[in-house]
Amino acid sequence: MKNSIKALIFFTIVLQAYSCKKQDILDAKPNTDLNLETTFADSTRTSDFLFGIYSDIALDFSIERHYSISVSLADAADESNHRLGGLNQPNTVLALGALSPANGQGNHPYQNTWQKSYSNIRAVNIFLANVDSSPFSESLKRSSKAEARFLRAWYYHLLVKGFGGVPLLGDRILEATDVFDTPRSSYDDCVKYMVSELEAIEKELVPSQNSQNYGRITSVAAKALKSRILLYAASPLTNGGNIGNSPEQRAVAGYESYSEQRWREAADAAKDALDVADAHGYGLHVRHTIGSGSSIKAAPGYGFAEIYTRRRAIGTDADGKPLKEEFLLPGMRVTGGNKRLESRFLPQSTGTSRTESAPSHNLVKAFGTINGKPTAEDPAYDPAKPYQNRDPRLHYTVIFNGTLWRASSGSSQKPVYTYNGAPTDGINNSAWFTGYYWRKMMDSTVNSNSGSFQRVWPLIRYAEVLMNYAEAKNETGDIAATYEALKRIRERAGIRAGSNGMYGLEPGMSKEKMREVILNERQVEFAFESHRYYDVRRTKTAIENQNVLMTAMKITKSGAADVVKSTDTYQYSEEPIATNGQHVFYERNYWFPIRQTEMDTNPSFVQNPGY
Repeated sequence: MKNSIKALIFFTIVLQAYSCKKQDILDAKPNTDLNLETTFADSTRTSDFLFGIYSDIALDFSIERHYSISVSLADAADESNHRLGGLNQPNTVLALGALSPANGQGNHPYQNTWQKSYSNIRAVNIFLANVDSSPFSESLKRSSKAEARFLRAWYYHLLVKGFGGVPLLGDRILEATDVFDTPRSSYDDCVKYMVSELEAIEKELVPSQNSQNYGRITSVAAKALKSRILLYAASPLTNGGNIGNSPEQRAVAGYESYSEQRWREAADAAKDALDVADAHGYGLHVRHTIGSGSSIKAAPGYGFAEIYTRRRAIGTDADGKPLKEEFLLPGMRVTGGNKRLESRFLPQSTGTSRTESAPSHNLVKAFGTINGKPTAEDPAYDPAKPYQNRDPRLHYTVIFNGTLWRASSGSSQKPVYTYNGAPTDGINNSAWFTGYYWRKMMDSTVNSNSGSFQRVWPLIRYAEVLMNYAEAKNETGDIAATYEALKRIRERAGIRAGSNGMYGLEPGMSKEKMREVILNERQVEFAFESHRYYDVRRTKTAIENQNVLMTAMKITKSGAADVVKSTDTYQYSEEPIATNGQHVFYERNYWFPIRQTEMDTNPSFVQNPGY
């Protein structure tokens, strides 16, 4: 595996060549000095080395991760459709079930993650081996080591949730002359290692960071990541999933037998993370108004939209209470990154040169009504006016026909029209258009040409840990706790409580029915955040819900296509997406394959089941 080691070392050298301003941890700056002795003899350079390891923490939102122009795995799931449909596009490879060990570098969605994760793990080990020789104070050495060990656990987590068990290197630093003969560790060993690392570092980390250090690791982030890791371990894919044709395959793919204790451990970890987060000012960011003073107006669920466009929760709510900070692990990128979404996902009428990906109608159908009911079960839903009386999160997630957005010139907002025949943004203008555009994590006062704000990538949110808790409690039989957690999520979303205070939740649901509700709630709450792709895999439901025909919303307007009048009427019809509309999922796709070049150079590797 010498070629792989050389690749890892190359990536680590590149990593060492970057440093960051302390206040903007993900904004890498070139540093031409690569000598480790020189680096760790200087406090600033030592800090820069650590900050460089942060630079890939947002790989789930990285264009470079997939050698693609996508930002998340939404195109590979049932959330959206990609403009380019060829098998040279990694997310298309995933969507069509075409992933194999033989996929080339350019269209292997996880090869870059494999290399980047291991290069960052190597960089962590270099940092841990050298930081004691730096001028750092003893307390700073301890906290910096804890940050580095968190990052190592984070990069292992990115690997494990895609591949299953991977080689655990401990503190070993691989050199180009080394033979990488380390076999894949079992899934169980990987989980135990990540959890033990996170537990070991908690006491050395602060629970929250000031504005200057916002984005650096905290003890709350460590607890939150532990919650996610244990939720995945307790889920059906790995908790008795028993996938594989040999003991070695089954070991890297999970646990052979089911244990409810794993769900109890996941519930306890989530509760611990929530309690500590609550004690230090974190929580759901709740705001149901927009504006201030005399211009304030009702905006149900606005806090859900605001968390992505403000670096920190500052100010008070309508009752004068301090707003909660929801991001337990925020990822920020200012330089070169604040217009990435606007330049690739907004309608062309806003100034975008071309739109790369668009939400599917499959996703839109997952959003219920303002009363928390499925659209088919609520008389308040009118198919002739499909975007009225909907879950407010729909309005903050997608742009649909008539949504206001900042035009390509000037500062005023104008309607975006997606009906068939509409100039520029209409569904007819490209075979892949869906009648929708992404809105989530973007601000309607900003386009690719004008305006700015401080975007925050949602690496781990309080809402995620709360949903982890709800799911684990359902599996252990404490459905009352599940209901309370879901009601909190829905109240923040702006859904009406109803006369029974249930926010549209059906009383007395069975465990099985509640599973369906939780999975749908996660789809709605975490759309475009790279959760859906993994949620349908870890719950082992992808065979049913990912072998699906992707659809668009075709809107036909009365009158002239290029003129919109208040008297115009619209007809809505669900239509199949023309390009790669039929998604395909095979049993083997629950895990990614180890690339064949890795298998050829390391005979000790076990390939994942089905490949």
